[in-house]
Amino acid sequence: MPDYTRGRRRDQLRFVALNTVFHYGWRTIDLAARTGLSVADLTTQLGHLTATEAAAVANSIMVTGANSPKPARVTLRDPTAPVSQPGSTNTFIAYDKAAAATAAGWVLSARARGVKLTANVAGVRSITAIAELSNGALYAFPLNKADFDRVAGDLGLAAAATITTATERNRLVTGSKTKPGEVSKDEGGGVFSTFVATASIDSAVAAGYNKERDEFVEYAAGAAAP
Repeated sequence: MPDYTRGRRRDQLRFVALNTVFHYGWRTIDLAARTGLSVADLTTQLGHLTATEAAAVANSIMVTGANSPKPARVTLRDPTAPVSQPGSTNTFIAYDKAAAATAAGWVLSARARGVKLTANVAGVRSITAIAELSNGALYAFPLNKADFDRVAGDLGLAAAATITTATERNRLVTGSKTKPGEVSKDEGGGVFSTFVATASIDSAVAAGYNKERDEFVEYAAGAAAP
């Protein structure tokens, strides 16, 4: 292990915008400690934000740990870097910073990735179900088609076909630490459990489901638009 990787903790929480509302968060080392990079560079060239700065964006949805969507990645090579640090830096970039990053010498190394949706059509076993959370996030997860058809109404779950606008697509997420609540129901042959839309928890309980967990939201929705 080279010296420049030892003892470097990923203790910096940063966010980048994937679109006008969704902000992807991750923990990184202090990139601004490297020669030739500053906090201002990371902000103006790549759109890196602190949690406080991301929360100040109107109607922002902030999550960490998401499987998708994921922002693009860029790399900056520095052949003059001292031996005490790597010769290149690779990190995430905001959706609207491609021109600024290119002008500063960053090169795209991985494209952004969106959320895959599986339609509720005949002949498939597992489809995408979507549960809305109180912060506006639309949490997408796989669910058996027969189960979806049976429980979607009680649990407030939406199908992929309901995502028809860019505004809705911009709110989709999978696998994040932010998650919907969960409910369960003994159906005789076994206990069925799944996620539930936050606004439908009370109606689900009224329909005979047990509430197992409330939603977990890391960050409330950002400041309302003026």
